[in-house]
Amino acid sequence: MKTKIIALSSLLFFTAFTSCTSFLTPAILGNNMGYLPKAMGADSIKTLTNVSASYAGSTSPTAGTNFEFGMANISRSHTFEKSNISYGIFGYAGKASGGENDNTEEDLKNYLPSFKKSISGVGFRLSTGLHHTSANGNTDFRYINFENAVSFEGGDYTKFRQEVYSNHIPDYVAVTNKKVLWTTGLSTEVIWRARKEHDIKHAFRLFIGGTPNLIKSFRSGTKAAVDIRGKNSLGWVFNYFLYVKRFSLSYEMADNVNYAQKISFGYSFQ
Repeated sequence: MKTKIIALSSLLFFTAFTSCTSFLTPAILGNNMGYLPKAMGADSIKTLTNVSASYAGSTSPTAGTNFEFGMANISRSHTFEKSNISYGIFGYAGKASGGENDNTEEDLKNYLPSFKKSISGVGFRLSTGLHHTSANGNTDFRYINFENAVSFEGGDYTKFRQEVYSNHIPDYVAVTNKKVLWTTGLSTEVIWRARKEHDIKHAFRLFIGGTPNLIKSFRSGTKAAVDIRGKNSLGWVFNYFLYVKRFSLSYEMADNVNYAQKISFGYSFQ
């Protein structure tokens, strides 16, 4: 599964980037704005706790640093007549790999040497918004939500980024030393339940936002500077969510600096 996720992610965006610059980005980018399940306005139960496990794969822009990791998530949500609020924590661990296999003196001057490093981190999510429930109670239009995620990243890969950042940077490398990330933005969502079976629900969500000051935190080699110029941290995240009798599945794809995909399986209770 992990090979398919990374391969599909690369295929979707391959045509947009032709540079050979290696970007060393935080691993969680693109996967930190996960879906937070919440009750519908017409549900009898208004407060939910959800636990889930995720597998995520992503790649940084252009030549790409590849990431793969597992995530554990727990969240709690409260649904009111016209508004809702959700909050949760997550943790993740996995590996990052990239660079060039050749290690000649000229290659080391121009490109990043091959590497494979561990990654780990924790984070917090918060979402609050407004919604409208249809007359029959079967559809909620969560028309605007303000969403935030703060994450703290560690592991050997983070140390590696800091070492590259602090020394002479190869010509075709761009790197940030950020360990703490704040991603923020707005989302819109529609969720509906089956007319006769209210324990079956489907939802689609679109998030648009960014990570303030991320691009300014990059240092780069001389050849990579042109790839950073004009870039920003704005991006999007798209979710499909399925809920069946307390069990849930969420599929997510994102272009939020990194190109990412994630699949999550969860369980909800009061």
